[in-house]
Amino acid sequence: MLFSKGFFKLKFTILTQIFLIFSLIYPIDSNSHGPSRQKIKEKIIIDAELSKVWNLVSDFSKFNWNEDILKVSVEGNGIGSVRTLVFNNDKQIQQSLEKLIDEKKIISWRIKKTEQTILPVNSYQATLILKDLNGKTEVTYKAGFYRGFMGNDPPEELNDVNSKKKAKEFVLKSLSGLKKIAEK
Repeated sequence: MLFSKGFFKLKFTILTQIFLIFSLIYPIDSNSHGPSRQKIKEKIIIDAELSKVWNLVSDFSKFNWNEDILKVSVEGNGIGSVRTLVFNNDKQIQQSLEKLIDEKKIISWRIKKTEQTILPVNSYQATLILKDLNGKTEVTYKAGFYRGFMGNDPPEELNDVNSKKKAKEFVLKSLSGLKKIAEK
């Protein structure tokens, strides 16, 4: 035999000691996995025809259904267009149009750039899905995102709880405004 049992036992012992020393120098922290993806799903029933509501939400050059938004500008026309939302406090969010499916009444966009005090999120993607309910419209707003601070130990204003709270407030305010405008 080229190698004896003792050789493998010695090799195993040395590797075990190296691993033990390494783990003492670089401890494994189970809390250091980073942020978890957050999700929001809200629905609202609007007393207006599907076509009217769809015309409001599918026009990417408008977002007048959120009262905090002062003005909107758009670069491009169609998928890939970039819309800049300017809020009452002059803070801005840039979004890109990802999906617009007229037959299924689905529109989707992604935030490219955000002011963390307005919407403390990363990789935010939103989808609106509209359904006809015999003369009324059901609007489902789905959003998925990561918190505002992607590293471990985020400051309170950029943690999971606050990021989700601010995103939910934005979604609810948008849906409420959409209902108000569509039902006029």
